[in-house]
Amino acid sequence: MKLRKFQVSLPLLSKELVEMANRRRTYIVRTIYALLFLGFVGFIYLESISGLQNNPMAILGRGREIFEAMIYLQFTAIYLFLPAITCSVITQEKERNSLGLLLITRLSPSTIILEKYLGRLITMITFLMLGLPILAFAYSLGGVSLAMFINALWLLLITMLQVAALGVMCSSFCRTTVSAFIATYILGFIMLFGLIIIYELNLFYLGDVIRSFTRSLQNTPLLSNYIRRGGEELCAIMFAPYWFDRFSRTGGIASVVGTFILSIPIIISTFMFLIFAHYFLIRRAFLPARNYLLNAFKSLDRVYNKINHNRITRGIVLVKEQIKLPEYAPIAWRETSKKSLGTFRYLFRILVTLEVPILFICIIIATGSPNPVVDGAVILLWLLWGLTVLLLAVSATSLISGERSHETLDVLLTVPISGKELMRQKIAGVKRLCLVLLIPLLTIVLFEAWWKWEYSYITSGYRNRYETQWFAYLVGSLITLSIYLPMLIWFFCWIGMKVKSQTKAILTALGLIIVWCILPFILAFPIFMLNPSFDEDSIIYGLFLSPASFVVINEIAEFHEFGTPWIPLLVNTIIYAGCLMLFRSQCLNHIDENLGRLSDQDYHIDRSAKIPVSDQPIFSSE
Repeated sequence: MKLRKFQVSLPLLSKELVEMANRRRTYIVRTIYALLFLGFVGFIYLESISGLQNNPMAILGRGREIFEAMIYLQFTAIYLFLPAITCSVITQEKERNSLGLLLITRLSPSTIILEKYLGRLITMITFLMLGLPILAFAYSLGGVSLAMFINALWLLLITMLQVAALGVMCSSFCRTTVSAFIATYILGFIMLFGLIIIYELNLFYLGDVIRSFTRSLQNTPLLSNYIRRGGEELCAIMFAPYWFDRFSRTGGIASVVGTFILSIPIIISTFMFLIFAHYFLIRRAFLPARNYLLNAFKSLDRVYNKINHNRITRGIVLVKEQIKLPEYAPIAWRETSKKSLGTFRYLFRILVTLEVPILFICIIIATGSPNPVVDGAVILLWLLWGLTVLLLAVSATSLISGERSHETLDVLLTVPISGKELMRQKIAGVKRLCLVLLIPLLTIVLFEAWWKWEYSYITSGYRNRYETQWFAYLVGSLITLSIYLPMLIWFFCWIGMKVKSQTKAILTALGLIIVWCILPFILAFPIFMLNPSFDEDSIIYGLFLSPASFVVINEIAEFHEFGTPWIPLLVNTIIYAGCLMLFRSQCLNHIDENLGRLSDQDYHIDRSAKIPVSDQPIFSSE
């Protein structure tokens, strides 16, 4: 009797890998990732050898800089891309109504979770393996110890396991991919930086407590430093790059052992995420449809109603909603009256929620900043830009892809209006949202312009003369806002028409924006590699191939390379005004083609080819 060979059967994992191998976008994403990664590392390498042209052998022993830069880039890639890769492993099955079929097979819930988990891990491992040649090159240059090499690989591995487990847990808990995507990034941010932010906010208070507690001891400063260091390490217990930075400065077996010991909380959290994913898989497999955004707005309504009912306002309503059927533009009425992000009441809630904290922060900054360029306001503006891009991406890409996902597009196309008019009415709600987001952006811009104007009379104390040029800053910011916001709307609408799935459209839009923002680095790296003596000043205007370049340069007032802020403003305006017109024409002129609908011209041609019924003889002469 022959013994059967032991075989490991992983059908779900095999199916996942085969499907990903057959998708063209898998190779496109890998190529883009490789270009981005090699571009960043290449710039770091060129910066390292910039002063060593006369002695090329001096590069030996300087591989540590390239090695550390590569490891930090790999950490960044894991934290940015792996949540997006893993957050859809279970929600896709829920959206396709195929999770029930998986649960009635012989596969146990733990097997489903494990195989889905491994499928996404293999995908990320292929991305990380693209850095192995650079890792070997940096190690061959010298300056990298064996302990540093082992610590880096171990921390990258456990970080990947932790982030992937978090994404699988959120995917098992949530009903849709969009909600799982948002939940994964929010929980990941809280997990990594929540304790650090709380610790830094309470640092001064904790310092007073420590000093009062250790006042009777002679070694108070030493003890305070130990307590402070222990608090920092406790808060960063889940942040693997912190441990790499700490142990990369030491060598030997002690650093390896310390890394393994301090990574135990990360390993425990990984197992906990997988256990919760197994727990939620069956219990939340068949959830009814819920509008979480509408529920959040209703909760916000209850809070504002409680605030409004007081002795002063007494529940006064400034604008009363009137529910009536539209006399014209029915699609625009539907977008502005029946959608959460288009209704006036909810948009006003968003405006108050954003504007009040921004005004409060600007007042605090105005009383404490001694410089014309306010770092807090700059960071606040960039964060608000990121929030604006995210909200516009979700709302604009869902105009058409959302109708496809809800199977209402066919009904919408029966409305007897042209494709251009259909698009103009669909975009009405997004334009309202854009105007609401424009107000906080203008608040920060006007505050910074006023702050620069206050310092415009004192220019001798600042080496950067562009910091106090308030008029150039104000004009540049206003023109940028007037071009970028409608450009983003039409760009996201175009992506929503091209991509069929709503989730894929949102993720594609956000991914393309990220790639577009770092496009100059991708294009400049081959130029410098082919010709290392190339003059950087000759391609300085190539920075404006990225839409984020002028926003950053205008905020930090770095116009020294250009000599004036007006020429960069003119170049940026021409480039992105052209992009605005291009995206707008692509949306309006090709909407019928993208939706599979006859255009007006094709409709008239089709009607002229037929004989009208009234012109046909009723009785034949034969």
